[in-house]
Amino acid sequence: MKGRLYVSHFLTSWTDRVFEFSCFLFIGDIFKTSLLLASIYGFSTTISAIVWSSWVGRLADSTSRLLFVRLTMLVQKSAIVASCILFYIILEYNYRPYLLYSLVVVFGCALKLAFIANNIAIEKDWVMVMTDGDTEVMLTVMKRIDLFCKTMAPVMIGSVMSFGPSVGAIIIAVWNIISVVIEYQLVFQTYKAFPRLASKNKDYVQSRIGEQAPLLNDSSEETSGTNDTGTGVHQHQPQQEEEHPVSFIEYIHHKIFPASLAMAMLYLTVLSFGGIMISYLKIAGYSDWSLGMLRAVAGIAGIASTYILPYLSAKIGIIRAGVWALWFESATLVPVVLSFTTWGSQSPWGPIMLFGGMSVSRIGLWVFDISETILMQQMVDNSQIGSISGWQHSLCNAFDLSQYVLTAIVSDPNDFIIPATVSLGAVFAASISYTVFVKQERGHLFHIKKRS
Repeated sequence: MKGRLYVSHFLTSWTDRVFEFSCFLFIGDIFKTSLLLASIYGFSTTISAIVWSSWVGRLADSTSRLLFVRLTMLVQKSAIVASCILFYIILEYNYRPYLLYSLVVVFGCALKLAFIANNIAIEKDWVMVMTDGDTEVMLTVMKRIDLFCKTMAPVMIGSVMSFGPSVGAIIIAVWNIISVVIEYQLVFQTYKAFPRLASKNKDYVQSRIGEQAPLLNDSSEETSGTNDTGTGVHQHQPQQEEEHPVSFIEYIHHKIFPASLAMAMLYLTVLSFGGIMISYLKIAGYSDWSLGMLRAVAGIAGIASTYILPYLSAKIGIIRAGVWALWFESATLVPVVLSFTTWGSQSPWGPIMLFGGMSVSRIGLWVFDISETILMQQMVDNSQIGSISGWQHSLCNAFDLSQYVLTAIVSDPNDFIIPATVSLGAVFAASISYTVFVKQERGHLFHIKKRS
């Protein structure tokens, strides 16, 4: 029965990844000389997420699960279809491009919120109920699906764009209309197959979290049942309290906050195959097809992380897997920044440093992403998971917003070294924040085995 949710998640992720990549290609085809318009799109969609993510999280806690997920799907697909129609008009007829672009931005804001809402509902809530709190396997499979879509969608779009951007816009719109009908039914069938989804009473899930919490500690601590501080997360007890919205002050005082902050700071980056980097590389002369293939390579590295994480979790625990992953990402991004220096740009090794470093860094990023998601579910009372997830999305989008502000100010592609350097600094800051979290939870950073 879980397979139906996997298929639905695949369709949702595929449509989102296709549009995420193609949107910036469309913008690059229309506005060819600057990163400003791409930055404005990213800025606007991100600011909407900052303002409304916490509200979306509260709505997820208080609304019928089936109704809420169906609404997220309808908003997502409608926004993509409308945006593709507008892109088609601009590309084919050049009719009032700036006016129609502004409407695309509005639909992009709705799409961003719908994606956040769906993520909170499915990954933070439905999966918890369907697995009785033992989420690691199911979350890893879903992340693998998402990374597969992130890998293959750009390749498909790069091929479709060979027929022309306007044709690509129509194909994407038609696919979304077909997809929403299939997803609508798959979600309903999953909902019926798990009757507990009909109830918002989550006490039984909390009891399961208490049982699964030993996964958080390193392997030696799992065996002993205690950690160095004597107050490890595996002692987390279910709280029998009614659902209530979590304030921002409560969020920043929660023990998960340093890990959540680390996740958020990773969003202040142009050192990925996101919209800004795609726009920069398109201006630099890379074709749509080559960009799709380069992003696919990074996606393959990301998929590898979903196989690495279970191994690390079994060997050293979820908490330590996260800290190793973040410092690995920091190290592999150093040559990426060096590729934008005068020496790097003139060296034959420059492209290898750029694309190789970004691709390999995805392993660290996604190992940490899955680890932090599991920690969130195991350390946060389930009655508050929607609210705290909403605050985390708001914080992530605040840092995401910063990259668009930065690239709007430094919009000349010749000065790309500046946002690249700031991005590397943000990844190092995230690594430090999570290291603080590890010290707080484990009482030490390096586990030293005692001699018998």
